[in-house]
Amino acid sequence: MNELHDLLAGATDRVENPRLEHAALRVARRRRTRRRGAAAAAAASALAVAVVVGVQGVGRVGSPQPAAPHAHGAHTDPTPAPSPSVRDDDVAKVWPEWDPREVDRLPAAPDRVAPALPRTIAPPASSPPLADAPIDAAVVAVEQDGVAQVLGSGGEWRTVPVAGRHPVLALSPSGTRLAISYYPDGDPSGHDYGVTTYDLASGSAAYVPVPDGFVPRDDTGWSFRDDDTLLLVTGARAYAVDAASGETSETFAPSGIESTLDPDGAWLTSADFDQPNVLTDYAGGAPREVSMDLTGRLSRLQANADTVVGTTYDDQQYSVVVADRETLTPQHRLPVLDPEANYSNWGLSTLALTDDGTVLLRVAKIDRSGGHGSRVVAWRPSTGELSVVSTTDLTVEALLVYATGALRASG
Repeated sequence: MNELHDLLAGATDRVENPRLEHAALRVARRRRTRRRGAAAAAAASALAVAVVVGVQGVGRVGSPQPAAPHAHGAHTDPTPAPSPSVRDDDVAKVWPEWDPREVDRLPAAPDRVAPALPRTIAPPASSPPLADAPIDAAVVAVEQDGVAQVLGSGGEWRTVPVAGRHPVLALSPSGTRLAISYYPDGDPSGHDYGVTTYDLASGSAAYVPVPDGFVPRDDTGWSFRDDDTLLLVTGARAYAVDAASGETSETFAPSGIESTLDPDGAWLTSADFDQPNVLTDYAGGAPREVSMDLTGRLSRLQANADTVVGTTYDDQQYSVVVADRETLTPQHRLPVLDPEANYSNWGLSTLALTDDGTVLLRVAKIDRSGGHGSRVVAWRPSTGELSVVSTTDLTVEALLVYATGALRASG
């Protein structure tokens, strides 16, 4: 791992944003894990020649969020999957393939879809300091060229101070709090891994140090578990931190190719490629494993009480899949053209599953004309309709994060 880190560091010496190196490191780690899983499956197949095993080369996978710590919950048997003889076409509506390079040819989304988002995200050259002009909540936070700004739900921009190079921003689900930490620059042993939080309604800031016993790892990162609780994940440990008081306690966060929290705070985790092909659902407090054989191994997860959505490249064309949460029976599938694996690796991700079942996708603008920026695209699985909710021309070096909970509300 150290050799890989040194190689990536050397390759990115002239890149001003090492967060790209961090993402590349995570992708490389996942690809290595995937190859180990594929090799193990091939070996098992060779030992059992008479058994037909569906492991015809696990497909590529995009860069997930940082890995969470290992789950130490009770093991349960996977929910029985539908018969392997059932084809995807029989259990899901498969829509025509979509070429995301054509994203700007899509129509504008109806006003009711993610009304919290503006049609265009274009940060001004300057804006009033948050401390002088607080806002109720933000829907978007942006950092570029050493300047961090938040976009309020009323359309107002505010500037938030940045104290070091390579800041990492996170918004709480409803956008009421902002957290800023920093990616290690140079020797990680001397890096400050603490986080500064901002209460947007008051404009006040508070610094939260790392807890006693903290050990930095490649996947170390701060996020929000809910509007009032920060989550620090570092290797096999996780900490919950009260954003107001700073009170810290060790907590649980599962591991896998990707983990996400549903609106009620329950974890869902897609197993890594060297593990059985199951999604573990912690709704109700107890882990429940559900086979992903029909969906394919899912990444970039989003979920509500009834539905799970994710992307997959597992023994099939790259696709966005909507499935029943209880059984993971696919309901809708959107095949996505993926030239040079740009979209599966970094250019397309799920942002939210809205109250009316619309899937919000973040799609990078990638084309030969030199276009850049990204689009928030709404996909309505029941009709197949695709439309553009919001656009931005921010470059790939800029950091753009959303208050995902605010995106779930439909008008």
